[in-house]
Amino acid sequence: MNTSVMNHDVHSPIFIRANDKPQTAKPARSIDWRRIIELTLMLSLVVAAVYFIAKFVTPQVVTVIGIFVGFLVLRFVVKTILQITFTILGYLFWLAILVAILICIF
Repeated sequence: MNTSVMNHDVHSPIFIRANDKPQTAKPARSIDWRRIIELTLMLSLVVAAVYFIAKFVTPQVVTVIGIFVGFLVLRFVVKTILQITFTILGYLFWLAILVAILICIF
């Protein structure tokens, strides 16, 4: 038994293996073309799906589906904006309390 290894913490760097491949840092201003291509393909699939659905159903159904999807997108956008707003307001609230305490102390 190797008691010197047993006395070490298993989360210490001695037990953590490094990757065999060297990690190369990407430049800060580089464009991730793979991500752009993925997004373009996803958008083209959505457009094609809408096109084929529009061929099979009436324009009224396409309008209803479009309104429904529009509300879902609007809900997502508003939810995200509200989360960001309340996070910033929370930070401002605690900053105001901290400033008020510092004003009372000094």
